Amino acid sequence: MLILSFLSGIAIPGGLLLGAYFYFIRKENRLKLGLLAMLFAALAIRCSKSFFCFSLNLPDMGMAISYLGLACIGPITWLYISNAPKAEFKTLRKQELLHFLPSLLGFVAITFYGKEFAVELYMYTTYLMLVYLLISWGYMIKHSNKITGPLFKWNIILLTTVTLFCLIFLFQYYTNELLHYTIASGVSSFLFYALFFISLKTPILFPKKKPVQKGDPEVIQKVNQAIKKEKIYRVPSLTLDKFSKELGFPSYLVSRTIRAEYEKSFSEFINHLRVQEVIEKLPEREQEHHKIEGLAYSAGFNTPSTFYAAFKKVTGMSPTEYEEQFFGVDNLVSQS
Repeated sequence: MLILSFLSGIAIPGGLLLGAYFYFIRKENRLKLGLLAMLFAALAIRCSKSFFCFSLNLPDMGMAISYLGLACIGPITWLYISNAPKAEFKTLRKQELLHFLPSLLGFVAITFYGKEFAVELYMYTTYLMLVYLLISWGYMIKHSNKITGPLFKWNIILLTTVTLFCLIFLFQYYTNELLHYTIASGVSSFLFYALFFISLKTPILFPKKKPVQKGDPEVIQKVNQAIKKEKIYRVPSLTLDKFSKELGFPSYLVSRTIRAEYEKSFSEFINHLRVQEVIEKLPEREQEHHKIEGLAYSAGFNTPSTFYAAFKKVTGMSPTEYEEQFFGVDNLVSQS
């Protein structure tokens, strides 16, 4: 029991450190990796309950904090999985934040009413966690064509591991043997270590450093000036040759510099800038009743189909879905 208790204990700082890495060190896809950080922290906090039950007489506040970790695992897993197909997203909708309301209410209730109140609440919350996981599995199966490669493999591993955690937690509530409860805690710790080491080997989480390729500083300065001051991307049918002549540099040098500096091809780079301009003007569109195609044309797109394809590639959503999610607009089609 002492050995298993020790194994449970050292899982805690590992989970918190991994969560801190995703949140503080990684800069890209900040919210998506932030959810992953929260998930590792929540798992570590829930696993700490077993460790402190073995080692100390866990106070009411400790039980409440552990419950907070448990109650957040299901919602965080669902939010992470459901947002996985999106190329990037910057905020959660208000209705998505409501998923965390039960965890906060339970935390307050256990703080005031103590451990006796926590026992059944833990069990029902674990069943709720199972519901979230089943919904996440359904989403993964339904949208398997949108999630491919290393991301799909990682999501399957993550969902499988969290589901096993849930089953272990349920087993602990129904066993009356301390030895069985302790062994289950040890198994959950090993699961945590396995997930930890798999994440270290997953390229999308811990990408290998590529040799830094720096573009020509003079070209970069000219590109930034043409974009920020002259808004050259608004020019319809802008080609690499036209852009290069405008800057006064060979096209191969401009192309190589853009790829090195922005990690995009020339066309991807220009379309990304155009889409970002449309996104910035979306709040004004609702007030001034502009059509979405009008914003696209003013940003430099030639046809609606080109715009919709570029918007989907940059955001992972159609303009309709984007406005519904971030601005609560549900009548976009009728306005457009």
